[in-house]
Amino acid sequence: MKNFINMKVKFTNFPKEFKILKKELFRKFNKIGSEGQYVLGDELKNFEKNIQKFLKVKHVLGVGNWTEGAVMVLKAFGYKKGDEIITVSNSFIATCGAIAYAGLVPKLVDVGEDLNIDVKKLKRKINKKTKAIMPVHLSGIPSDLDKLKRICKKEKIQLIEDAAHAFGTKYKNNYIGTIGDVGVFSLHPRKSFHVLGDGGLIITNNTNLYKKILLLRNHGLKNRDESLVWGTNCRLDNLQAGFGNIMLKKISSWNKKQLNIAKKYSQNLSNKLKVPIFNPKISNPTFHQYIVRTKFRDKLKSFLKKNKIDTAIHYPIPIHQQITYKKQFGNIKLPNTEKFSKEILSLPINPFMKESEVNFVIKKVNEFFKK
Repeated sequence: MKNFINMKVKFTNFPKEFKILKKELFRKFNKIGSEGQYVLGDELKNFEKNIQKFLKVKHVLGVGNWTEGAVMVLKAFGYKKGDEIITVSNSFIATCGAIAYAGLVPKLVDVGEDLNIDVKKLKRKINKKTKAIMPVHLSGIPSDLDKLKRICKKEKIQLIEDAAHAFGTKYKNNYIGTIGDVGVFSLHPRKSFHVLGDGGLIITNNTNLYKKILLLRNHGLKNRDESLVWGTNCRLDNLQAGFGNIMLKKISSWNKKQLNIAKKYSQNLSNKLKVPIFNPKISNPTFHQYIVRTKFRDKLKSFLKKNKIDTAIHYPIPIHQQITYKKQFGNIKLPNTEKFSKEILSLPINPFMKESEVNFVIKKVNEFFKK
């Protein structure tokens, strides 16, 4: 292996990404500024059309962020206060935050070894108040959508995909986010596919739902002066949409690079710790994160930090153990989620990592376990 003296491995590398995209970003900035279209302009329309074509879906809406996007989806379905949405605790706070903020109840199900929703345990949570299941495709690894679709069809409830991590992941022949009734993506800079600030996407083949959310996104306005329903302000601005159009040209190749890094990690680390679980015959995960598990998590994290390797934990405190959840919904037990939260560690993965950096991470993880 190459000499690793003075090697430093970053978790993300936004400066490198910016350097690669700089000329195109500046040209786009100049074009939008010269035209003077900043909100709900042609650039956003083009972005939505490009996403529509990429994902092969009927309707796309650029929105301000994932959270507001999810809230609008829940309101557009017409759920009533106290209705229940089944989801997981092993996620960012926004997953349950959007549900609670919309006046609904997040009913939490434990996760399986793949860190996604446990379908067997899910069935016990369904009752008359259940209106939808919201799986989280953690790290871009898909939940078992075939089984989830069958359950939703049988129970006559909606399937809402929290696809925040999963832009570009295919599940069999379709893209994540297009398989349920609706999918919501995040365009936050930490996501593999992102803009240069906050942003989100709502994806659906349901034309009536699309029309409702289109109104909700812009104060319920059917034109500049007439409002049909109470809405909000959740528009993706033209500049971010323009940056998104540039990112869209790169995402397939960048996702492939991350998948290759993930495969190399798994090939070289699977005998030392628990690596991500996915079926390559069903999906090609985008690996927004590469999450491993070990009972020596904290020591390994400290060891890697000393060796100048950035890591993170997604997520150290499950949602059901957050103060805000317990205050409103009480205490619950989710054994796997709680156990895994003490074991999970995200290794650095981004499309700008050099082979030497990937090798260095592998070398140091192996070195830790030898000791």
